[in-house]
Amino acid sequence: MRRGIKRGLIGIVAGAMIFASVLGADAMTTQAAVVQPGGIGSVAILSATIGGDNVVINAVASEMPASDDGQFHLFAERVYQIDPAGAPIASLPIGPAATFVVPLGYNTVNNRLYDKFQIAVLQGGKYVPVSSAHYITNPEALAGGSNGFVNNGKKGLILDSAKIGNGNTEVQQLGVQQGAYNINLEDVIGGNGAIQYNYNGKTYAFDSVSMGMYDHVVRVTTSQGIGLTMVLLNPRAKGEEFMISPSSRGGRCSYYMMNTSEEKGLEYLEAVVSFLARRYNGRNGCGQVDNWVIGNEVNAKSVWNYSSIHDEMQYAQLYTDELRVCYNAIKSNHANARVCASLDQNWCKVQNVASYYSARSMLEAINACACSQGNFDWALAEHPYNYPLTWTSFWTPQSATAASMISHTIDTGYLSMENIEQLTDYMAQPAMRNTKGEVRPILLTEVGYSSTQGEEAQAAAIVYAYQRTMTNQHLKMIIFNRQTDVAAEMKQGLSVGLSRPDGSHKLAFEFFQKMSSGEAGGYIQRAAAFMGIGDWAAAMYAR
Repeated sequence: MRRGIKRGLIGIVAGAMIFASVLGADAMTTQAAVVQPGGIGSVAILSATIGGDNVVINAVASEMPASDDGQFHLFAERVYQIDPAGAPIASLPIGPAATFVVPLGYNTVNNRLYDKFQIAVLQGGKYVPVSSAHYITNPEALAGGSNGFVNNGKKGLILDSAKIGNGNTEVQQLGVQQGAYNINLEDVIGGNGAIQYNYNGKTYAFDSVSMGMYDHVVRVTTSQGIGLTMVLLNPRAKGEEFMISPSSRGGRCSYYMMNTSEEKGLEYLEAVVSFLARRYNGRNGCGQVDNWVIGNEVNAKSVWNYSSIHDEMQYAQLYTDELRVCYNAIKSNHANARVCASLDQNWCKVQNVASYYSARSMLEAINACACSQGNFDWALAEHPYNYPLTWTSFWTPQSATAASMISHTIDTGYLSMENIEQLTDYMAQPAMRNTKGEVRPILLTEVGYSSTQGEEAQAAAIVYAYQRTMTNQHLKMIIFNRQTDVAAEMKQGLSVGLSRPDGSHKLAFEFFQKMSSGEAGGYIQRAAAFMGIGDWAAAMYAR
């Protein structure tokens, strides 16, 4: 949900490793490799990593493919290319294992940071792919020294833009540790073009007015010791349709799939995300962004990430391409930043599969796409709202149907803070872990409770949700929606703010403020009594 949030805001093969610096270079033999090959043909690319000014591509062959010239040919392809095109960038004699070393060309017209690498052989005068494509997976090697997180605390809030700085001390009073805000990409690339940014041999013009607004938010939150999560959104803007994926241009919704399918859109996406990540890496005087969320609730594609594509795997591949481009742009500028996929609370229950995918199936699809082309360390931004969205008192379900939607099983219809352990248990499975074998960071970047069922209910729900987060090691934060009520949401029965529009505080303000303090025990007891929870520790389902 992003209503009303302000703008801005697989035999084992051993063989000699063959090295080549570039096409035509002499080869040399070195150590044996033990691997698990796979891919679309007889060759598997095991890794593509940055090493100094080069990219090192390691591959193995389970069998020797037929070839006109006895050579493996390496191609570097743009994200949207399906098969090798043009000329190979390097070649090596066919053998059981090979290592290509080619120039990275970082920040030049030949930048290969975002390219995928594929091996082909010449058969009948044509290049035929014998491996799957593989992307670079360690863009952080380019970032140099990177700052740690501004704040490791878990208590967060979607910030009211009118209360950021300018003498307003409300976030300090509340003890906010994490904040969230939005950036519309079209705001940055449009406007007055007063900021000149050189990237990959081209100069891009970005808007100084929009950037001034974003700079203010990031600087203030950083100076106040608040970790900041930025959500990158892609709305429609006249004259900037090239930022929208071709499959998304016919729809009418809030946000659209970013364009990795055409050269112009892809170049602009690489440039603008790189620009933002560099500006906000904490070393350029503009403050620091710790977490970047790519899109919003992308499983809800007809609402928040429009695409006309109905096949879920095709859709997931497009989104994974977008996620990976942003990941490489961000991590190459801030090694410690987290880059997150965004999903909603609809875990298994889907009414219309043509327009809405379940969060679980989308997670599986994204993971499959990522692993097939070089797994990378994306994180997860989840929105575990109640079911229904407007029903705060989950301890007394609205109906039998609503009660059936939330269960402490992996096949639950919906995720909420009541059964959030199901998400972390799922993400703890070996197949879902990151490249280091760790559970991916899980950030609860949006969850809210309305005061329409009473302020005590809202306040108790917030304390419960915060304690569920604090007792689950895999949850890195919880960001509540929101600091101040918004009229458009209130009309929908979502008075989720800690404060009313006139600035007066609800009971939730006090509970939020105190739930991380030395007085937290009293507020936990009060929440437990109101909710009828006799065994608070058992109700936490600690992980």
